[in-house]
Amino acid sequence: MQETYKIGNAQTIGTRQIQSSYFATETDGCNEAAAVLADGTIDHINGRRCAVLAVETCMQEFRHVPDSEILPAFFETTAVTVQRLMHEFIYLGKQPCLSLGIQLIRGQELFYYNIGSSRMFLYDGLELRFLKKRNGKEVFKKGMTAGLISKGVWEALNEKDTALYLSGKLHPYEKAQRMISGVIEKNRKEAGNAAVVLIEGCL
Repeated sequence: MQETYKIGNAQTIGTRQIQSSYFATETDGCNEAAAVLADGTIDHINGRRCAVLAVETCMQEFRHVPDSEILPAFFETTAVTVQRLMHEFIYLGKQPCLSLGIQLIRGQELFYYNIGSSRMFLYDGLELRFLKKRNGKEVFKKGMTAGLISKGVWEALNEKDTALYLSGKLHPYEKAQRMISGVIEKNRKEAGNAAVVLIEGCL
């Protein structure tokens, strides 16, 4: 049976001491796919802890996700839950400024939520378009790629670079690896944590 979605990811620690970004993806193999990227944004163990907590909380919440009509409210509620858990379990010294990006694809619809320094985009094979709203919905068709990238990626790669790495018929995993290699090549001396998560529509 042909896949409905193909998923790829890659990351690098850069010059940081600790990998403060964390991500997860999940698909039911048929009609739904989800991706979460969190970045603690500081070179501190608490940044990593908060990123892991945020991603694991979101993925757990996805298993009880409500109907699409109220997904924007669901995303907002989930973000509040993440914030509460951060303060409850990881309020130790310096508090990270967490970036959180969530994508949920159902059939030919992409629902998204993004807050903080990470960015997300849609690429249809010709045009790369960044999604600038905090909470929204987009059409997602065959051949399109939904992406989540941390600050370390977009600081190093411009839109032209990103579109070039996304073009062609490689698997999203290989495209993500190429993007991270590009980040390392362009930003050797001051590279921070960088993470890429891609979901491609196949049907």
